Amino acid sequence: MNNNSGFNMTDGVLTRYTGPGGNIVIPDGTTAIGQGAFLNFLAMRSLTIPEGVTEIRGDFFSENPTGAFSGCAHLNTVHFPQSLREIGCWAFSDCKDLKELNLPSGVTKIGNRAFQNCESLRSVAIPHGVSEMDYGVFMGCRNLLTVDLPDGLTVIREYAFADCASLSRVDLPPTLKAVDYCAFRNCAALTSVTIPDGATEIGDYAFENCAGLLSVSAPDSVTQIGENAFRGCPRIVIRARVGSAAERFARKHELPIVTHEQLKDGAVRMLDRAYAPYSHFPVGAALECEDGAVYTGCNVENAVYPAGICAERNAVFHAVSEGRTRFTRIVIAGRGRDFCMPCGVCRQVMAEFSPEMEVISLNGAGEEKRYTLRELLPHSFGPHSLKTD
Repeated sequence: MNNNSGFNMTDGVLTRYTGPGGNIVIPDGTTAIGQGAFLNFLAMRSLTIPEGVTEIRGDFFSENPTGAFSGCAHLNTVHFPQSLREIGCWAFSDCKDLKELNLPSGVTKIGNRAFQNCESLRSVAIPHGVSEMDYGVFMGCRNLLTVDLPDGLTVIREYAFADCASLSRVDLPPTLKAVDYCAFRNCAALTSVTIPDGATEIGDYAFENCAGLLSVSAPDSVTQIGENAFRGCPRIVIRARVGSAAERFARKHELPIVTHEQLKDGAVRMLDRAYAPYSHFPVGAALECEDGAVYTGCNVENAVYPAGICAERNAVFHAVSEGRTRFTRIVIAGRGRDFCMPCGVCRQVMAEFSPEMEVISLNGAGEEKRYTLRELLPHSFGPHSLKTD
């Protein structure tokens, strides 16, 4: 063992720091940071970890915060090396002043409770090599607003984001298979969740007490939903297909539901109401709002061609006139061989309100294609474009 300005090292592992506080730079040659090396060290403000460090260690079995930097309450900035691969259990738990995480792309493992109670964190991007969000990893990060989850992530484990009271958006990746027990419990600001195709399980209490949750879209692949998955979500609307486990769950628990078939039928019915004496191309639309309300529209043409209106805008303007401005999806139906796509003007109108909404286009045979509005109108002009400062 040697001691170099308070850095106690054993075979390249930093086992304990006993030096002064402030801005701490761990010496070159370090390969790992041991469990509890800086435990409850309140004098540290910033930290630089050198290249060559591959692991920040923690104790999987500990019931108390014993990670390398647990309880470093005044640590606000960490510079991670690109060599880092694993962040161990409890590693930065209770680092209440830690404001941002720039995690290296090579990280493949983030352990249990690694960033629990990091109350100043606002946003996090998880590296692409991480396949599991472990138990309680961001639990209690009450000011966390957004999380970018990577393709390749397969499971969000128990309490991973529980008590993240400010979390308003989470985009679940297409590789996800399961959302475990209490994963998003008490995320009161979360408004909508789309479970990706291929996912099979929504655990018990997964979204308990998400009081602001309005919309949950669940695919046919989901076969297990915990009895209390949405307990304490008084405004929730379930979006699913007829015959799916999610539809049965909604009916059993007397939750509001909007089915995919309901929207398709609504759009197709509007074809007969279209006024299209000039183009002879009727279009119907069914627009779903975030609170589950559905508004339909058809195209209405005019002898003065610019005075007409498309089905999509007809539905949107109807919804807005009723006080609704947040939309989850729209189904657009035509009778042609090709899929009925929204024109550029309609895309712009929809993007004004809900740039992330889903667009489902039907052809005359009832076949469908799905898009996000952002796919159909990338780099759109919106309210943000008018800002000059």
